[in-house]
Amino acid sequence: MDHKQLQNDKLHLISWITQIQDHHLIEKIKSLMSASNENLHLTKEQESILEVEKGKEIGSRKDIDSLPIDSKTDYEL
Repeated sequence: MDHKQLQNDKLHLISWITQIQDHHLIEKIKSLMSASNENLHLTKEQESILEVEKGKEIGSRKDIDSLPIDSKTDYEL
C-alpha cells in the first residue's frame, strides 16, 4: 500500500468513526487501539527523547553519538 492510499484510508476511517452511534462498537475500537499500542516499538531516538522528558540524563557520549541528526530540522528561537 502506498503512502497516499494509506493516508486516504486513515481519513476515511476517521470520517466513519465520527459517525458511529453504537457505544459497543466504540468500545471494541478502543480495545483494538489498546492492543495495537502494546505492540508499538520506539526507535532508540524516541526512547532517548522520552528519557530526557522524564528527567533522566543520557548515559554517555556513546548514546549521544548514536542519535541520528536531521539537518533539515528548522529551529525557532
